[in-house]
Amino acid sequence: MDMVASISQRTDAPKLGDTLLRLGILEPIQLAYARQKQAVTGESLNQILVRLGLVADSDLARVLAEYHGLPYISQEEWPTPDPEVLQLFTREACLAHGVLPLRIAAGQLEAVLGNADPERAASLIQRRTGLTPNLRQGDFVAVARRIESAYSLRQRSALSAFEREYRQLRQDTQGSFPIDELINQLLVLAVSERATDIHLQPEPQSLHMAFRIDGVLVPIMALDRELMRLVSAIKVISAMDISDNLRPQDGRFSVTLDNQAYDVRVSTSITPQGESVVLRLLPKGVSVAGLEELGFAPEHLECLQGLFQQPHGIFLMTGPTGSGKTTTLHAGLRPLGMTGKSILTVEDPIEYELPVASQTQVNRKANYTFDTAIRHFLRHDPDIMLVGEIRDGETAEAAIRAAETGHLVLSTLHVNSVSGVVSRLMALGVASQALAETLIGCINQRLVRCLCSHCKEQVAVPTHFPPPLEPLLAGVQHFRAVGCEHCRHTGFHGRVPVYEMLVMDAPLARWVEDGGRRAQLAELLTANNHVPIWETGARLVREGRTTVEELMRVLGSREVLVSN
Repeated sequence: MDMVASISQRTDAPKLGDTLLRLGILEPIQLAYARQKQAVTGESLNQILVRLGLVADSDLARVLAEYHGLPYISQEEWPTPDPEVLQLFTREACLAHGVLPLRIAAGQLEAVLGNADPERAASLIQRRTGLTPNLRQGDFVAVARRIESAYSLRQRSALSAFEREYRQLRQDTQGSFPIDELINQLLVLAVSERATDIHLQPEPQSLHMAFRIDGVLVPIMALDRELMRLVSAIKVISAMDISDNLRPQDGRFSVTLDNQAYDVRVSTSITPQGESVVLRLLPKGVSVAGLEELGFAPEHLECLQGLFQQPHGIFLMTGPTGSGKTTTLHAGLRPLGMTGKSILTVEDPIEYELPVASQTQVNRKANYTFDTAIRHFLRHDPDIMLVGEIRDGETAEAAIRAAETGHLVLSTLHVNSVSGVVSRLMALGVASQALAETLIGCINQRLVRCLCSHCKEQVAVPTHFPPPLEPLLAGVQHFRAVGCEHCRHTGFHGRVPVYEMLVMDAPLARWVEDGGRRAQLAELLTANNHVPIWETGARLVREGRTTVEELMRVLGSREVLVSN
């Protein structure tokens, strides 16, 4: 019996919703709401359950695999798609059907399903190839991303389009051609390369262009010095003063690329060679995965999820800019909107779409700031408040007051370790007693690059390690970055959090109330209230997800990171 026939005959199978109820993954009221939402939006039940955060992507994939009688396959187990097999389909058809073709083996076409109807996917494969489909179930988001990656020649085509436009403008010595298309192609190229920032830096004879990819600044190309008018054009669309090139300026604009809206933050600085420009690309309205998918260790997830479920208090994410603090907060909040909690957020800007939450954005011209938003929120019966950042005394005081009056407040703070949280908040004017009563925990987070799964290699076990890692990695198998076309020959693709976690208990609360001096903290830390950052980093090395060199690049070797 072929795959289509076997799937079609599963008419006696219970409905997916009933299966999720039986397994205890959903509650009846949640399923009823999801079905009502489905009737309004026309989405599949799978899409709604994941989008609302009612079911984790990976959990639903495993349930669907059992429901449809298909084997589940994790992303790490997927073989590299065969280019000749990919040519039998189109990117649009694969995305529409949620199917990624992999290879032909033993007269069958192997494929992995994402958010897909197996019958439709099997029918597509038989129509296109005449082969029997051999289907496996994968995670929704991972399959969609791999389809985009497998079919995308965008890196090459985007670079070619940018270079073509660049050549035309180089030949335009009179400056009569508009430069808008070059800016558009620059943004398309940056998105295709997974860049978060674009750097345009003037030099004596050229304009240096670089992208920040996976946290590392990568040189892309050198542009003609004559194209410094690119900087002026960017200032115009960012609503900056084009006549002022003696002072740094900030601006922003919005753009849609590949059906994704972006908020582009632009900043200029003055150098002896001219104005330098940095553009930060912030996707708008996207959904974030759950904590499980971000890369937190299973043994820490229960504790972390418990912090998000506290009835009141303040929980802080710390770390430098671009370390994934906001992403983690959104991932933790994602499943809570349908659990009877009212969630309000104030952000700058709104980076992720949070299901069933009221999200607002700072507007300083209208005097709508973080602290004014918190005061306003208190009249809206919230259970949880997400405050984008605590950067001044007014916001700190408002957040503490909200936590004292029975609300859970989540926010970020720019300090480099959990040991710096108490002293920073006290420096902002927060009383030690109030902080001791409200602070429930904090996480200090960084992002390290993941080894490319296509080209990483095992290496001999090193004979020695940096001191913080010596007791954690002795005798452990290691991998090294090699580099291939998939990872732009860097050896790395994507990033994962490495983190330190501190959960407040009675001794730590007394330490905070007594002034929170750093010298006294080390003797209060135990396995029950503290997870060191080097421990989580070593776990990533043991799992073959990153390297010791990458850890040292991100964490350095300051003793404060070891002992804090």
